[in-house]
Amino acid sequence: MPLSPLVPGWAELRTAERAAGFRHAADALLPPGSTSGSPGAYFQILDGLRVPGRGGRRRHVDRALLAEVRDTALRAGAPEPVRALFARYDAALAEHPMGLRRVVLYQLLHLLRDTPGGPSAEAATALGVDPAEAAALAHAARRAARTTPAARTAAETLIDVWRAGHTRRAHALTRQLPAAAPAPAGDQRLAHLVTRVASRARRTDALLQEAHALERRVATDAAAEHYLRALRTAEDDTDALHGLLRTCRPTVLRAEVRQDGVRLRWPTDPQPPPDRRTWRLLRGAAGRDEWTEVTTAPAPTGGDGGDIVDQAAPLGERVRYAALPLDGGRIAGRALVSAEVLVAPEVSDVTLTDGRARVDARWRTPPGTHRVTVLRTGPDPAATDVPAGPHGFTDQGLPPGDHRYRIHCVYRTAGGREVRSPGVAAHRTVHPWPDPVTGLTVRQGDTPGVLNVDWTGGARGQVRLLDWPGPPPAPGEDLRTPAADLPPEPAWPPCGAPRAGSAAYRPPTGATTRLTAVTVLGDRAVAGPSVRVDVPEGVPELTARRVEPTRARLIFDWPRATDRVLVRWWQSGQAHERRLTRSAYLREGLHLAVTRAAARFRVEPLAVADADVVVPPAAAETALPADVAIRYALDRPGFLTARRRRVTVRADTPETTGPVGEAAPELPEFVLVARAAGAPRQAPVPPRTERDGTPVLRLSGAELLAGPVRRDLDTAVADAGVRRPYTLRAFLTGPHAPAVRLEEPPHNDLVVR
Repeated sequence: MPLSPLVPGWAELRTAERAAGFRHAADALLPPGSTSGSPGAYFQILDGLRVPGRGGRRRHVDRALLAEVRDTALRAGAPEPVRALFARYDAALAEHPMGLRRVVLYQLLHLLRDTPGGPSAEAATALGVDPAEAAALAHAARRAARTTPAARTAAETLIDVWRAGHTRRAHALTRQLPAAAPAPAGDQRLAHLVTRVASRARRTDALLQEAHALERRVATDAAAEHYLRALRTAEDDTDALHGLLRTCRPTVLRAEVRQDGVRLRWPTDPQPPPDRRTWRLLRGAAGRDEWTEVTTAPAPTGGDGGDIVDQAAPLGERVRYAALPLDGGRIAGRALVSAEVLVAPEVSDVTLTDGRARVDARWRTPPGTHRVTVLRTGPDPAATDVPAGPHGFTDQGLPPGDHRYRIHCVYRTAGGREVRSPGVAAHRTVHPWPDPVTGLTVRQGDTPGVLNVDWTGGARGQVRLLDWPGPPPAPGEDLRTPAADLPPEPAWPPCGAPRAGSAAYRPPTGATTRLTAVTVLGDRAVAGPSVRVDVPEGVPELTARRVEPTRARLIFDWPRATDRVLVRWWQSGQAHERRLTRSAYLREGLHLAVTRAAARFRVEPLAVADADVVVPPAAAETALPADVAIRYALDRPGFLTARRRRVTVRADTPETTGPVGEAAPELPEFVLVARAAGAPRQAPVPPRTERDGTPVLRLSGAELLAGPVRRDLDTAVADAGVRRPYTLRAFLTGPHAPAVRLEEPPHNDLVVR
């Protein structure tokens, strides 16, 4: 009975068999539908592995038979685990004609031992063994050497360890096999493997002994060659690996510390075997034979060689790297070894800017940094510590001149030590800066429309008054914008010659300006105070007229750059006001409720809400005369006075209620005109003007103002030679006529027949 299956990947094979529902490998070879007890349900194992074939004949299991069974299973829709199993079975037969029989025997041995009653013919038959061979198989299983769990594990994994080149571990596993002295009894293949393992282990020991002797004699290259041979003989020998890496001098393998780890670069292999060459990358602690595998990378084929980043490098430690060339997974040559590097990444993207007597620094800090320290040297060569945060610092109180900084990252190792990086150098020149303006005053001058601007401070530098767009900078703020790119000065005509700390301007109307004082010295500027100046435009073309006796309409052109206006009016000694927005005026116009008395109106624009200084324009004013009406009426003829006509004229003027009264209005002249019909029996036509007929009554404004006037028209009409029928109509004449309303009686009352 075999003591080891000698099949690579034994654990995976058993897992695949269980997933496919097979107890052992022979189950996969039996015809489909075989049942226990039937002739086609048994296989033979003692004299080779045979399974039932057509016509009840037994067929020896070889690679051809295995291919037939596999194709049949695949046509029947076998799952993926079965497909993988046949590949493993075929590999066992390809390596040894009896390899699959060895597998089945090893499986049957442990299945029979795991049976509750132990190995028996009945148990063997239940597992599918031909009844004619069941008793012999059970007898052999009972006589086979007993194995411990450790020995069973060693037997099942030995071939994997050996083929991986791990001679030391394979040698240790052979010592755990049952009946291992001097070789496993009855298992020739296993005994041959144990002999090969022992021979290679002895060769490794001899190579290491000679390599140690060469290293003691400082024959470094020869020692490295012996260590390499020993390592290729036993790739799991740490003594050989450490000796090889210890004796290899630093070569073209470059290690560069970056913020995201250590970047490794190695040259292109001049003649790499196609699709097989890889590199095994190792990281070692400086001064100690401690190496950790980082990764396995493919062989570089481009002109720049390999490139990989070790992101797990221990911060604050000195390390070195080695790249072992592998060919087909086996070591193919000497290692490329890098020089030692300190895993302490530096800050990056360092930016220094100068201000007034200061330097501001910003950078990007590597992950894992414990803190950052900064040393400064300047005009004074003594080094000075600069307090710094994780991402920058502000160094104040500096004299003009060059200032140099070295920025170090401090890391804390796993052992608690603090390690400082070599540092990054940066420098900045502190330039003289101008003095800021401390006070800014803007006021109206003695001359209308003139602004006086006074300021204090700004002794060092040129003071500019700028038209600053948008929110202004804070007073005293350093302006990073070059002086040539600052906002322009306001386009205001100056008034007189400027004086130190003072200037006068005549700003145009309709402008709102944020006046900001800025001190400029060379390419540097400092902001001062800001003042919002509003110069609203006056209201043009203001007129007022009555649309009703107690309702007036104001008409004007809306001033530019103004959102609101203030309307004030005075009437009968009382003042009124109203605020009007542009949208309301354009949508509805401006109508005001007034009395019949005379009124005076004034309209002026309102400044912006946040204006500090307002230059008011001349107010627009207009007057509205009092509402005066002149009425006249003709008395209707009575029974006794059928031929008499009398006219009554009265002036209706508003009462004055002011504290000192208002002057009496001036009234126009009243003219009553008569016009006769042109032919008998023709209806008379009313006069169109005071000249389109015969004046029969004239009253002056003083007469009208004195009180109602009554006149008899018969005599006046007769004297004028107007014959009946005729039509009367009144007219107002003189310069005050447009301001007075004339209220006429109905047309029929003015026809005299």
